[in-house]
Amino acid sequence: MLKCMMRAVAYCCLLLGISQVSLAAPTLSRPVANYPLQCDEAFSCPESLLPRVSFWIEVFSRWDTGTAIFHDKENPHRVYSTLQRKEGCRKSRKGDSISQERKRLKRNLSALSQKLSSGSGLTESQTRLYASFDGASAQEVQAASERVRCQSGNKDRMREALTHFHIYRPTILAALESKNLTPELQYLPFVESAFNPEALSHVGAAGLWQIMPSTGRSLGLIVDNKIDERYDPRAATYAAAKYFRNSVDTLSEAAFENGGTVNAKDLNPFVITSYNYGVRGMQRAIKQVGLDYERLLLEYKSPSFQTAVKNFYASFLAARHVAKNSDKFFGVVAPDDTRRFASFNTLVLARSTSAKRIGHELGINIDELKTLNPALKRIIWQHKALIPKGYSLKLPYREQGWAASVAQMGQLPKETEKPGFVWHKVRRGQTACGIAEKYKAPCTSLRKLNKLNRSAMIYVGQRLKVPTKSGGISVASTKSSLSNTSNRTSTSGLTATTGVSNSAEGIGKSSSSLQRYKVQSGDTSCSIAERSGMRCGEFLAINGLRRSSVIQIGQFVKVSSKNSWHVVRSGQTACGIAESYRVQCSLLLDANRLTRRSSIRIGQRLRIPSQRY
Repeated sequence: MLKCMMRAVAYCCLLLGISQVSLAAPTLSRPVANYPLQCDEAFSCPESLLPRVSFWIEVFSRWDTGTAIFHDKENPHRVYSTLQRKEGCRKSRKGDSISQERKRLKRNLSALSQKLSSGSGLTESQTRLYASFDGASAQEVQAASERVRCQSGNKDRMREALTHFHIYRPTILAALESKNLTPELQYLPFVESAFNPEALSHVGAAGLWQIMPSTGRSLGLIVDNKIDERYDPRAATYAAAKYFRNSVDTLSEAAFENGGTVNAKDLNPFVITSYNYGVRGMQRAIKQVGLDYERLLLEYKSPSFQTAVKNFYASFLAARHVAKNSDKFFGVVAPDDTRRFASFNTLVLARSTSAKRIGHELGINIDELKTLNPALKRIIWQHKALIPKGYSLKLPYREQGWAASVAQMGQLPKETEKPGFVWHKVRRGQTACGIAEKYKAPCTSLRKLNKLNRSAMIYVGQRLKVPTKSGGISVASTKSSLSNTSNRTSTSGLTATTGVSNSAEGIGKSSSSLQRYKVQSGDTSCSIAERSGMRCGEFLAINGLRRSSVIQIGQFVKVSSKNSWHVVRSGQTACGIAESYRVQCSLLLDANRLTRRSSIRIGQRLRIPSQRY
């Protein structure tokens, strides 16, 4: 009887908005409410799941992204406190307010557990805290002290997502219908990306449906260094529909093999969860617990079946409920048409072409072109790479199409890509940032180019790409390509507008020579090399020196004059390059520390000796 009175008093305190932990702690204005869900034959709402769903409804509708919510990760509706913080729970560091609040709650829960174990009377704050446990044992309270989790609110993102939902909805419904899927799946992007087609997660999932790179490729999307169709809402939506169709079929088969009867109401919770956990993971789960989602949450054990997976279906039901009842949670939400799909014509490129050329020749604003083609990556819009041949490019709609304009553009000189990096073979004692410094390149760019993590671990013999400023697009010589072209004015205008070289043959082929330099007081080999625009290793090689060699004041050494380099292009050999500069091959090899068996690579820079034959 006394226990019931204590619980009743505690519940009243919660309704009055008194702090759950202590008067000095962040307060919870009211407990998590219960919501009547609209469940049907498509999606089940197990009774035991309702408190969990209610918590996520309030994450989407009550707390914004600047609110950190502290709760029990196994019983999410058990909310202890909230904390206002600009980043919510994100970017937490040891010792900050998030860390301190988690430790404080752990101490309070442990103290409560000890009081319950000893039978001692509870303080007022402990009574309020215990009310959320519904009479649980001291052991359960102690276990809960290890399960304090921080969740950021999502109210502001949900409101914004509602303003964009109507734009993508027709495409999503069409894709789902094409695969004979329930239209209720249209609400999943509220959970995945908040209907932001440019969203990118910290693990690499991207786009409206937050698809991982490998998954995207398996679903037929192009994901490479130039194109990422995960960012194209239409392509990504049809890929997601393909995923769900495969999930429904595969998990239905798994349920039949397990001896169960399959219906949508029981199957769909597993289908939704598979989007986070994987189809194979759900196959294993069905074999263990059958098509019983409540058993799945209570009994299924796997190292990867953790909090995020357990909450996924509940968060989907919550987002679906809030979206269907948005007027009750947000009032009237005005649609935002800034992302509305524009009408377009499609052009399949007959050859690789730059975005800049297309924009100039067809009179299309680059920003408009970019909006129509979200799958093209930044390297295309930075004019460092060409749009690949065969790509279906979207152009602003016009009734007469673009055939005539495109035909004229096809007569222009061919564009080619120059690599934006050189290769470097790691030697003993070198570090990634040391190599970057040697080439005067940003260390972060080198790490990114080679997909190195923050520690940037490298090993002897490893070949690294070192970024250079020479990468980009060049235009082939116009001498031959213009012989049959009547529109010469248009071609020269393109060259002027794009600002790229008009001759790929002239790259690095200016007159090459070495000059003599008299060593001064304070000079070192590397300081002389740096002033002359040379790498230290190249200076040593040209002068027959080693790192340990000592140079004397008054000594004459060879240094580079300007333009004494050649950038290797496709199909070239060291001796072929030497012949083109009328230099003995052996001299070019010696100047670059090469042998006749050495390989040279596209983009590599070669020193051209001054001696001619």
